[in-house]
Amino acid sequence: MPLRIGILGLGFMGKIHFGNFAKVKGAKVTAICDVDPAKRKGDWSKIGGNIGARSGRVDLSKLNVYADPAKLNADPNVDVVDITLPTFLHARTAIAALKAGKHVICEKPMALNSREAAKMITAAKRAKRQLHIAHCIRYWPCYAVARQIIRSGKMGRVISATFRRMASTPMWSHQNWLQRPDKSGACPLDLHIHDADFVLHTFGKPKAVTCHEAGFKKGRVDHILASYQYGASQLITAEGAWEYANGFPFSMSFAIAMEKGSLLCTPDLQLMQYPLKGKAKKISVPPGDGYQHELQDFVRCIATDKKSKVVTPEDALRTVRLVELEVQSALKGKTVKVRL
Repeated sequence: MPLRIGILGLGFMGKIHFGNFAKVKGAKVTAICDVDPAKRKGDWSKIGGNIGARSGRVDLSKLNVYADPAKLNADPNVDVVDITLPTFLHARTAIAALKAGKHVICEKPMALNSREAAKMITAAKRAKRQLHIAHCIRYWPCYAVARQIIRSGKMGRVISATFRRMASTPMWSHQNWLQRPDKSGACPLDLHIHDADFVLHTFGKPKAVTCHEAGFKKGRVDHILASYQYGASQLITAEGAWEYANGFPFSMSFAIAMEKGSLLCTPDLQLMQYPLKGKAKKISVPPGDGYQHELQDFVRCIATDKKSKVVTPEDALRTVRLVELEVQSALKGKTVKVRL
């Protein structure tokens, strides 16, 4: 029997997960939960996001539909609660679902701060249930293949690597929660964390981090540039920004220079290899996107009672801690040693 999924939160990521579970083997969405009565009736026309088109009407007639998360947690036809709520709600709703005996998939960032993230891990251990954090970039085909190439050593030592993620200011969230740093963590924790996590995943813990920032007002970080200290004569940076005007196209990309050539992920997510000699070539990557691959991995892990080999809750906690240090560096204007 497939794992029965209950999706908690029907915003941008809830819509993304709902659509992708249809592609995941061994899983079936059986319930949804949201405070918005229009969404509970299947009207998803007002759900926005930085990628993808808006949805129209969705047929929810075969699903159990709830307004109260406690009722979703009590549903015997739900094995896994998939939390796609605003960041400030992640910890409390994940802990409640775990205590109710459900496995949990939770969107990134894991929580609003590392203290709350640590409580989620403790709750999962006490409940003897699995907790998965959806860091989709670890699964995104062009990123995953690039990491394999880097770690294989076939192209030699990494000399430099630059990761960039640019977007217009997100004004489409429910009650504009993304524009409340006390609820979202702003650009560093919501957007830039994708690349901070991938840097940690690919290169390990840096010795220190030096960051610069810009924002709509003092003390608010809407654009962050992080430089990670690893070895001598090596430059690893990640930049995230969401202060651009409405209509500015979302993009994510990277450029990596190594001893035997370079890699480029273009804004249309093509992975290109540039050898020192000869012509550039396109590198083949698996089909699908990071959302589909991460959900498939989580479902497989829960079904087989195994840990993910790609991302663990402890990994996600360390990434939240790293971003906290980055914000500290940016606001204080100084290099910060990294202790995770």
